[in-house]
Amino acid sequence: MFKAHHLDVALVLAALAAPIMSMLPMPTAAEAAETFSGSNTDIRTILAYKASDAALRKFVPEGWELSTFKEGPSAGANLQVEFVDQLFAVGADGKVGAPYRYVLFGFPIHHKGSDQDVLMLFDGLSRGGAGPYGIAEQATDNVYRSVQYSSAPTMVKEAWTFEGGGEMVSLETEFERGPLNAEKAESHVYSQLKPSFSRIYRYNEAADVVQAAGSKSDRLHSYTFKATGGKLATVFDGSESLISVTSLPAYSRDIFVPTP
Repeated sequence: MFKAHHLDVALVLAALAAPIMSMLPMPTAAEAAETFSGSNTDIRTILAYKASDAALRKFVPEGWELSTFKEGPSAGANLQVEFVDQLFAVGADGKVGAPYRYVLFGFPIHHKGSDQDVLMLFDGLSRGGAGPYGIAEQATDNVYRSVQYSSAPTMVKEAWTFEGGGEMVSLETEFERGPLNAEKAESHVYSQLKPSFSRIYRYNEAADVVQAAGSKSDRLHSYTFKATGGKLATVFDGSESLISVTSLPAYSRDIFVPTP
């Protein structure tokens, strides 16, 4: 089972505080055109792949163009798979909601004639159903994580399974915990099924890049990923290659929806 450690405790406490603290300053003119939607704190594991452009283009809406991640550990990838174990969630009304687990699939994309890339979600599996983007299948979930601390390198083991709507996704991995890099940033994410809808995330995270740039990592001891059925059968046809693996033991964000 998960064992507490002074570093992880500090990270989680800081992550829990981040959404509350970020709500204190007066909104800027840009923020005034947004509606606050809630906050959450999670543990996440993110995979980046280079998949078939032709397969992904089947899900690209009219007026948009498929892109690739241009920099960082995922440079060259065109597909992101994000496993989320939500620990704490607060709605816009301040009420604490029941946390849940899900997996999301997205690709970097931009409007035709623009070079500003954003992430567009096109599929997912979640106990919560379609979700705000309307793209996820109702699914069952089974998530296991263990962290072993000793004089040797810290070892993390994870097993994720989601199944529903004719699709199944699983990930089993074991890796050595590496140095954590703190990041505070913003992302803009769109829906493939309703491209006019988007959400803005202002987040704080502690990231451990386990594998980067498609090069094998000695810290990644084992890795098995499967995605079958529905849209996933089209994308994961055996030609995809793993570019990066990133572990986020602490991730916290505020959620905003642009005002029409």
